[in-house]
Amino acid sequence: MPSKAKKAQEKESKKAAQKKKEKLLEDKTFGLKNKNKSSKVQAYVKSTERSILNAGTDARTRQMDAQKKEQAKARKALKKAKEAEQAALFGEALMAVSKKGPKFGAKAGK
Repeated sequence: MPSKAKKAQEKESKKAAQKKKEKLLEDKTFGLKNKNKSSKVQAYVKSTERSILNAGTDARTRQMDAQKKEQAKARKALKKAKEAEQAALFGEALMAVSKKGPKFGAKAGK
């Protein structure tokens, strides 16, 4: 298992690599986006953007990342639905017993 320092360094290097890619994209498409609106220029800009931003990653890793994002969204939706169901079923009963509320038998003056 990699150490926290190594994970932080890897994360920083990903950010640095992303910045390098964006700079390279800016250099290759400088002046083309707004100067000439022809379809060929726009197609060149789009293809260059795709090739630079996706460089170093294969389709399998992109697919896995997308799958992880979808799973996270599904878990979040499931959790939200579960909380909504609890609220619908128990409603005020849960509010009365909530952890943030005052405890029974506790003196309010202290």
